Amino acid sequence: MTSLTKLALDFKQKKLSSSKLLKQTKKALDTAKSLHRKSTSGINSIQRRVDAFRSELESVTRDLEHYLAQKESIQRLKAAAEERLAHLKVEKKDIEQQISSATGEAKEQLALTLDTISEQITDIRGQLTNRNSTMKKIEAAIAEYSVNKDKLSAKIKNTLESKPQLMDLIKSSDRDVSRLDSRLNLVIKQEKAAQAKLSKVISRLNELNTKKQEMRKNLQRKRISEAKRKAAQEKQILVMARKLAKKMAVAKRKAPKRKAAKRKAPKRKAAKRKAPKRKAAKKRKR
Repeated sequence: MTSLTKLALDFKQKKLSSSKLLKQTKKALDTAKSLHRKSTSGINSIQRRVDAFRSELESVTRDLEHYLAQKESIQRLKAAAEERLAHLKVEKKDIEQQISSATGEAKEQLALTLDTISEQITDIRGQLTNRNSTMKKIEAAIAEYSVNKDKLSAKIKNTLESKPQLMDLIKSSDRDVSRLDSRLNLVIKQEKAAQAKLSKVISRLNELNTKKQEMRKNLQRKRISEAKRKAAQEKQILVMARKLAKKMAVAKRKAPKRKAAKRKAPKRKAAKRKAPKRKAAKKRKR
């Protein structure tokens, strides 16, 4: 019984240790899984952000290229207009010189040509003014889009720099999850084995306790039965004693009274003393 109790305590201690280790292992496993989920979620979030930045960068790049193409086109138009303007100015100057020396119908014709050239010069100057204004707007847009492009490129670079760290966390958490999962299965088996042994010992102890209690009950019933038997015997003896005493009392009352007889002292005879016999002395032989 004592050895079983000690064994039960040992198994209970092992069960508690296994349960504690199981709890710690589960907690560590949950932490590793949570870290893995967070790392994976972080990687996915980084990828989504990078994709969004790249999509925005592509849009900005397309717009920037469009503005750059417009700028190049306006520059070509301006160059052509400036060249045309320079040519018209030279032509106007020549005609002005010709008018000063021309007369009559030729002079009038030169004047009409001069007016036409002047209108063309005015028109070209207006075009150049508009194109210069448009060029300023386009250059402002190009500067803005260039800044946005650089910012987006920096964001993509900075976001991708944190990706290797998360990848390392994912790999380490994967290893931890695999290791702790195997360890958890082992600890569960140990805990179940300890529980089975403890249950077996407890069952045996319960059986012994049940037998012990049954023996105590039987002994108690035996003692009670013996006490009842003795009580019954004592009661029976007491009843018999009372009956005997009653009979003796009745017999004493019915018996006749007798006179006490005088006792005579017996006479003592005088004891006769006998003389001791003497033995004849034997004659010594000579």
